[in-house]
Amino acid sequence: MARFEWRRFRSLGAAAIALTITAGGAPPTITAATGSLYVSTEGDDANAGTTSDTAFRTLRQALRAATPGTTVRILPGTYVESVRREVIGEPGNPITIVGEGGRPVFSGGRIERYGLWLDQNAHVIVKNIEFRDYTTIGVLVVQSDDITLRRLRVRDNGFSSQIKWAEGYGILLDESSNLLVERNNVFGNGPNPRPFNMAGTGIDGYRMLNAVIRKNRSHHNNGGGILVEDSVNVLVKRNTIYGNDLDVSADGWWDGGIWLDGGRDVTLVGNRIYDNLGPAIEISDEDCQEPTGYVVKRNITPDNYFGIFVWNFGTEDFPKPPILTLKGNDFSGNQRVDVWIEPWQGRC
Repeated sequence: MARFEWRRFRSLGAAAIALTITAGGAPPTITAATGSLYVSTEGDDANAGTTSDTAFRTLRQALRAATPGTTVRILPGTYVESVRREVIGEPGNPITIVGEGGRPVFSGGRIERYGLWLDQNAHVIVKNIEFRDYTTIGVLVVQSDDITLRRLRVRDNGFSSQIKWAEGYGILLDESSNLLVERNNVFGNGPNPRPFNMAGTGIDGYRMLNAVIRKNRSHHNNGGGILVEDSVNVLVKRNTIYGNDLDVSADGWWDGGIWLDGGRDVTLVGNRIYDNLGPAIEISDEDCQEPTGYVVKRNITPDNYFGIFVWNFGTEDFPKPPILTLKGNDFSGNQRVDVWIEPWQGRC
Protein backbone atom coordinates (compact mmCIF):
# COMPACT_ATOMS: atom_id res chain seq x y z
CA MET A 1 0.00 0.00 0.00
CA ALA A 2 1.27 3.41 -0.92
CA ARG A 3 1.10 5.03 2.52
CA PHE A 4 3.41 2.46 4.14
CA GLU A 5 5.93 2.42 1.32
CA TRP A 6 6.29 6.19 1.49
CA ARG A 7 6.76 6.18 5.26
CA ARG A 8 10.04 4.28 5.01
CA PHE A 9 11.71 7.32 3.47
CA ARG A 10 11.21 9.43 6.59
CA SER A 11 14.64 9.16 8.19
CA LEU A 12 16.41 10.02 4.95
CA GLY A 13 13.95 12.77 4.07
CA ALA A 14 14.06 14.47 7.47
CA ALA A 15 17.82 14.80 7.29
CA ALA A 16 17.72 16.27 3.81
CA ILE A 17 15.07 18.96 4.16
CA ALA A 18 16.18 22.41 5.32
CA LEU A 19 14.32 25.33 6.89
CA THR A 20 12.37 27.22 4.25
CA ILE A 21 12.64 30.70 5.78
CA THR A 22 15.55 32.90 4.77
CA ALA A 23 16.42 36.42 5.74
CA GLY A 24 18.55 39.04 4.09
CA GLY A 25 22.02 39.30 5.59
CA ALA A 26 23.33 37.74 8.80
CA PRO A 27 20.90 37.54 11.73
CA PRO A 28 21.49 40.01 14.54
CA THR A 29 23.36 38.88 17.63
CA ILE A 30 20.94 38.20 20.49
CA THR A 31 21.33 37.34 24.14
CA ALA A 32 19.83 34.15 25.55
CA ALA A 33 16.85 34.90 27.78
CA THR A 34 14.78 33.36 30.53
CA GLY A 35 11.39 34.70 31.61
CA SER A 36 9.20 35.87 28.72
CA LEU A 37 9.98 36.71 25.12
CA TYR A 38 7.45 38.30 22.77
CA VAL A 39 6.65 37.95 19.08
CA SER A 40 4.46 40.48 17.29
CA THR A 41 3.40 41.24 13.72
CA GLU A 42 4.61 44.77 14.51
CA GLY A 43 7.93 43.59 15.94
CA ASP A 44 11.49 43.57 14.61
CA ASP A 45 14.03 40.76 14.87
CA ALA A 46 16.64 43.37 15.79
CA ASN A 47 14.73 44.08 19.03
CA ALA A 48 15.48 42.63 22.46
CA GLY A 49 12.17 40.72 22.47
CA THR A 50 11.73 41.05 26.25
CA THR A 51 8.53 43.16 26.25
CA SER A 52 5.53 43.51 23.98
CA ASP A 53 6.89 46.90 22.88
CA THR A 54 10.28 45.39 21.96
CA ALA A 55 8.93 42.18 20.45
CA PHE A 56 10.61 40.08 17.79
CA ARG A 57 8.96 39.78 14.40
CA THR A 58 9.41 36.01 14.02
CA LEU A 59 9.07 32.95 16.18
CA ARG A 60 12.34 31.68 14.76
CA GLN A 61 14.22 34.61 16.26
CA ALA A 62 12.53 34.16 19.64
CA LEU A 63 13.53 30.50 19.72
CA ARG A 64 17.14 31.46 19.04
CA ALA A 65 17.08 33.43 22.30
CA ALA A 66 15.02 31.02 24.42
CA THR A 67 16.61 28.99 27.21
CA PRO A 68 15.07 26.48 29.65
CA GLY A 69 12.18 28.15 31.47
CA THR A 70 11.50 30.74 28.75
CA THR A 71 7.90 31.41 27.70
CA VAL A 72 7.63 32.69 24.13
CA ARG A 73 4.43 34.73 23.90
CA ILE A 74 2.96 35.08 20.42
CA LEU A 75 0.80 38.20 20.22
CA PRO A 76 -2.41 38.30 18.13
CA GLY A 77 -2.15 38.41 14.36
CA THR A 78 -1.26 36.30 11.34
CA TYR A 79 2.34 35.18 10.79
CA VAL A 80 3.39 33.84 7.40
CA GLU A 81 6.23 31.74 8.70
CA SER A 82 7.70 28.24 8.59
CA VAL A 83 9.96 27.30 11.50
CA ARG A 84 12.31 24.38 12.03
CA ARG A 85 14.68 24.62 14.97
CA GLU A 86 16.25 22.57 17.75
CA VAL A 87 14.66 23.72 21.01
CA ILE A 88 15.88 22.19 24.29
CA GLY A 89 14.32 22.87 27.68
CA GLU A 90 14.94 20.94 30.87
CA PRO A 91 12.83 18.45 32.86
CA GLY A 92 10.39 20.52 34.90
CA ASN A 93 11.67 23.68 33.20
CA PRO A 94 10.36 23.55 29.62
CA ILE A 95 10.40 26.10 26.86
CA THR A 96 6.79 27.16 26.26
CA ILE A 97 5.41 28.64 23.05
CA VAL A 98 1.97 30.12 23.68
CA GLY A 99 -0.52 32.22 21.77
CA GLU A 100 -1.69 35.29 23.70
CA GLY A 101 -4.83 37.40 23.44
CA GLY A 102 -6.85 34.86 21.48
CA ARG A 103 -5.29 32.37 19.08
CA PRO A 104 -2.65 33.84 16.73
CA VAL A 105 -2.41 32.26 13.29
CA PHE A 106 0.63 30.79 11.56
CA SER A 107 -0.13 30.52 7.86
CA GLY A 108 1.79 28.86 5.07
CA GLY A 109 -0.01 30.99 2.52
CA ARG A 110 -0.54 27.75 0.58
CA ILE A 111 3.16 27.93 -0.34
CA GLU A 112 5.27 26.93 2.68
CA ARG A 113 5.62 23.19 3.31
CA TYR A 114 5.23 23.04 7.09
CA GLY A 115 4.35 25.27 10.02
CA LEU A 116 6.35 24.24 13.09
CA TRP A 117 8.92 21.43 12.89
CA LEU A 118 10.27 20.38 16.29
CA ASP A 119 13.30 18.38 15.22
CA GLN A 120 15.32 16.65 17.99
CA ASN A 121 13.68 18.87 20.61
CA ALA A 122 13.11 18.18 24.30
CA HIS A 123 10.91 19.58 27.07
CA VAL A 124 8.77 21.89 24.93
CA ILE A 125 5.12 22.98 25.28
CA VAL A 126 3.20 24.50 22.35
CA LYS A 127 -0.31 25.78 22.99
CA ASN A 128 -3.11 28.04 21.82
CA ILE A 129 -1.95 28.69 18.23
CA GLU A 130 -3.55 28.03 14.84
CA PHE A 131 -1.52 26.45 12.02
CA ARG A 132 -3.12 26.53 8.59
CA ASP A 133 -2.56 26.42 4.84
CA TYR A 134 0.77 24.57 4.76
CA THR A 135 1.17 22.37 1.70
CA THR A 136 2.40 19.28 3.57
CA ILE A 137 2.15 19.35 7.40
CA GLY A 138 0.93 21.78 10.03
CA VAL A 139 2.99 20.66 13.06
CA LEU A 140 5.78 18.03 13.12
CA VAL A 141 7.46 16.46 16.15
CA VAL A 142 10.43 14.38 14.97
CA GLN A 143 12.91 12.41 17.11
CA SER A 144 11.99 14.50 20.16
CA ASP A 145 11.22 13.88 23.84
CA ASP A 146 8.78 15.37 26.36
CA ILE A 147 6.66 17.44 24.00
CA THR A 148 3.18 18.81 24.74
CA LEU A 149 0.79 20.07 22.05
CA ARG A 150 -2.28 21.64 23.64
CA ARG A 151 -5.27 23.61 22.38
CA LEU A 152 -3.92 24.02 18.87
CA ARG A 153 -6.16 24.54 15.87
CA VAL A 154 -4.56 22.73 12.94
CA ARG A 155 -6.54 23.10 9.75
CA ASP A 156 -6.36 22.86 5.97
CA ASN A 157 -2.80 21.53 5.75
CA GLY A 158 -1.33 18.76 3.61
CA PHE A 159 -3.43 19.56 0.57
CA SER A 160 -0.50 19.22 -1.89
CA SER A 161 2.46 17.48 -0.26
CA GLN A 162 5.89 18.77 -1.25
CA ILE A 163 7.81 16.17 0.79
CA LYS A 164 8.34 12.71 -0.69
CA TRP A 165 7.44 10.63 2.37
CA ALA A 166 4.43 12.67 3.54
CA GLU A 167 0.88 12.10 2.36
CA GLY A 168 -0.41 15.27 4.04
CA TYR A 169 -1.01 15.71 7.78
CA GLY A 170 -2.33 18.08 10.39
CA ILE A 171 -0.04 16.87 13.21
CA LEU A 172 2.78 14.37 12.68
CA LEU A 173 4.41 12.64 15.68
CA ASP A 174 7.41 10.73 14.38
CA GLU A 175 9.86 8.55 16.34
CA SER A 176 9.34 10.59 19.51
CA SER A 177 8.75 9.81 23.19
CA ASN A 178 6.83 11.10 26.21
CA LEU A 179 4.22 13.00 24.24
CA LEU A 180 1.04 14.71 25.41
CA VAL A 181 -1.37 15.76 22.65
CA GLU A 182 -4.58 17.14 24.10
CA ARG A 183 -7.58 19.35 23.37
CA ASN A 184 -6.52 20.13 19.81
CA ASN A 185 -8.96 20.79 16.98
CA VAL A 186 -7.59 19.19 13.80
CA PHE A 187 -9.62 19.39 10.61
CA GLY A 188 -9.58 19.81 6.84
CA ASN A 189 -6.12 18.22 6.48
CA GLY A 190 -4.93 15.81 3.80
CA PRO A 191 -4.52 15.84 0.02
CA ASN A 192 -7.11 17.94 -1.79
CA PRO A 193 -8.00 16.96 -4.43
CA ARG A 194 -7.11 13.50 -3.21
CA PRO A 195 -5.48 10.91 -5.50
CA PHE A 196 -7.32 7.59 -5.58
CA ASN A 197 -4.46 5.79 -3.80
CA MET A 198 -3.52 8.22 -1.03
CA ALA A 199 -5.04 9.66 2.13
CA GLY A 200 -3.66 11.95 4.81
CA THR A 201 -4.23 11.95 8.57
CA GLY A 202 -5.37 14.50 11.13
CA ILE A 203 -3.04 13.22 13.90
CA ASP A 204 -0.44 10.76 12.63
CA GLY A 205 1.76 8.86 15.12
CA TYR A 206 4.64 6.64 14.03
CA ARG A 207 7.06 4.81 16.35
CA MET A 208 5.96 6.75 19.41
CA LEU A 209 7.04 5.66 22.88
CA ASN A 210 4.93 6.69 25.88
CA ALA A 211 2.28 8.96 24.40
CA VAL A 212 -1.12 10.26 25.51
CA ILE A 213 -3.54 11.50 22.82
CA ARG A 214 -6.68 12.71 24.53
CA LYS A 215 -9.69 14.98 24.23
CA ASN A 216 -8.86 16.02 20.67
CA ARG A 217 -11.27 16.57 17.80
CA SER A 218 -10.07 15.22 14.46
CA HIS A 219 -12.69 15.70 11.79
CA HIS A 220 -13.39 16.35 8.12
CA ASN A 221 -9.90 15.31 7.08
CA ASN A 222 -9.14 13.70 3.71
CA GLY A 223 -7.93 10.57 5.44
CA GLY A 224 -7.80 9.18 8.97
CA GLY A 225 -8.56 10.87 12.25
CA ILE A 226 -5.78 9.34 14.39
CA LEU A 227 -3.13 6.79 13.36
CA VAL A 228 -1.00 4.91 15.90
CA GLU A 229 1.58 2.88 13.98
CA ASP A 230 4.48 0.78 15.31
CA SER A 231 4.19 2.51 18.70
CA VAL A 232 4.59 1.37 22.32
CA ASN A 233 2.67 2.38 25.44
CA VAL A 234 0.14 4.77 23.92
CA LEU A 235 -3.18 5.92 25.42
CA VAL A 236 -5.83 7.26 23.02
CA LYS A 237 -8.61 8.55 25.25
CA ARG A 238 -11.85 10.49 24.90
CA ASN A 239 -11.21 11.83 21.42
CA THR A 240 -14.02 12.80 19.06
CA ILE A 241 -13.48 11.62 15.49
CA TYR A 242 -16.06 12.42 12.81
CA GLY A 243 -16.70 13.33 9.20
CA ASN A 244 -13.39 11.97 7.86
CA ASP A 245 -13.14 10.56 4.32
CA LEU A 246 -11.45 7.18 4.81
CA ASP A 247 -12.36 5.62 1.46
CA VAL A 248 -9.27 4.49 -0.46
CA SER A 249 -11.02 1.31 -1.61
CA ALA A 250 -10.19 2.08 -5.25
CA ASP A 251 -6.60 1.17 -4.29
CA GLY A 252 -7.69 -1.83 -2.22
CA TRP A 253 -7.57 -0.44 1.34
CA TRP A 254 -9.34 1.71 3.90
CA ASP A 255 -8.06 4.33 6.29
CA GLY A 256 -9.49 4.36 9.84
CA GLY A 257 -11.14 6.89 12.11
CA ILE A 258 -8.67 5.56 14.68
CA TRP A 259 -6.20 3.07 13.21
CA LEU A 260 -3.85 0.85 15.24
CA ASP A 261 -1.11 -1.04 13.40
CA GLY A 262 1.97 -2.79 14.77
CA GLY A 263 3.63 -1.95 18.07
CA ARG A 264 2.28 -3.03 21.46
CA ASP A 265 0.48 -1.86 24.59
CA VAL A 266 -1.90 0.61 22.98
CA THR A 267 -5.20 1.47 24.70
CA LEU A 268 -8.26 3.06 23.09
CA VAL A 269 -10.78 4.15 25.70
CA GLY A 270 -13.87 6.31 25.70
CA ASN A 271 -13.57 7.62 22.14
CA ARG A 272 -16.61 8.67 20.12
CA ILE A 273 -16.16 7.97 16.41
CA TYR A 274 -19.06 8.70 14.07
CA ASP A 275 -20.13 9.73 10.56
CA ASN A 276 -16.86 8.62 8.95
CA LEU A 277 -16.72 7.30 5.38
CA GLY A 278 -15.00 4.06 6.34
CA PRO A 279 -14.14 2.09 9.51
CA ALA A 280 -14.54 3.88 12.84
CA ILE A 281 -11.78 1.71 14.36
CA GLU A 282 -9.23 -0.19 12.30
CA ILE A 283 -6.82 -2.71 13.85
CA SER A 284 -4.24 -4.44 11.70
CA ASP A 285 -0.95 -6.30 11.58
CA GLU A 286 0.03 -4.95 8.19
CA ASP A 287 3.72 -5.90 8.36
CA CYS A 288 3.33 -9.11 10.39
CA GLN A 289 4.92 -7.74 13.57
CA GLU A 290 2.65 -9.76 15.86
CA PRO A 291 1.45 -6.79 17.94
CA THR A 292 0.19 -7.45 21.45
CA GLY A 293 -1.41 -5.60 24.32
CA TYR A 294 -4.14 -3.79 22.38
CA VAL A 295 -6.99 -2.78 24.71
CA VAL A 296 -10.18 -1.32 23.20
CA LYS A 297 -12.87 -0.37 25.71
CA ARG A 298 -15.91 1.87 26.09
CA ASN A 299 -15.71 3.28 22.56
CA ILE A 300 -18.85 4.27 20.64
CA THR A 301 -18.92 4.03 16.83
CA PRO A 302 -22.30 4.88 15.20
CA ASP A 303 -23.09 5.96 11.63
CA ASN A 304 -19.80 5.03 9.97
CA TYR A 305 -19.49 2.68 7.00
CA PHE A 306 -18.09 0.07 9.44
CA GLY A 307 -17.92 -0.05 13.23
CA ILE A 308 -14.61 -1.94 13.53
CA PHE A 309 -12.35 -3.46 10.87
CA VAL A 310 -9.72 -6.04 11.94
CA TRP A 311 -7.36 -7.61 9.43
CA ASN A 312 -4.25 -9.73 8.86
CA PHE A 313 -4.27 -11.59 12.18
CA GLY A 314 -5.02 -14.96 10.54
CA THR A 315 -8.39 -15.41 12.28
CA GLU A 316 -12.02 -14.96 11.28
CA ASP A 317 -12.87 -13.87 14.82
CA PHE A 318 -11.38 -11.13 16.98
CA PRO A 319 -7.80 -11.96 18.03
CA LYS A 320 -7.71 -13.20 21.61
CA PRO A 321 -5.92 -11.60 24.55
CA PRO A 322 -3.14 -10.68 24.99
CA ILE A 323 -3.26 -9.54 21.36
CA LEU A 324 -6.61 -7.74 21.65
CA THR A 325 -8.88 -7.17 24.67
CA LEU A 326 -12.36 -5.76 24.05
CA LYS A 327 -14.61 -4.44 26.81
CA GLY A 328 -17.79 -2.37 26.87
CA ASN A 329 -17.68 -1.06 23.29
CA ASP A 330 -20.72 -0.23 21.17
CA PHE A 331 -19.96 -0.97 17.52
CA SER A 332 -23.61 -0.88 16.43
CA GLY A 333 -25.59 1.36 14.11
CA ASN A 334 -23.25 1.58 11.12
CA GLN A 335 -24.22 1.84 7.47
CA ARG A 336 -22.69 -1.33 5.97
CA VAL A 337 -21.59 -3.69 8.72
CA ASP A 338 -20.70 -3.24 12.39
CA VAL A 339 -17.89 -5.80 12.63
CA TRP A 340 -15.66 -6.68 9.66
CA ILE A 341 -12.81 -9.18 10.14
CA GLU A 342 -10.44 -10.32 7.40
CA PRO A 343 -7.97 -13.13 8.26
CA TRP A 344 -5.76 -12.33 5.24
CA GLN A 345 -2.08 -12.99 6.03
CA GLY A 346 -0.37 -11.04 3.28
CA ARG A 347 3.33 -10.22 3.70
CA CYS A 348 3.63 -12.87 6.47
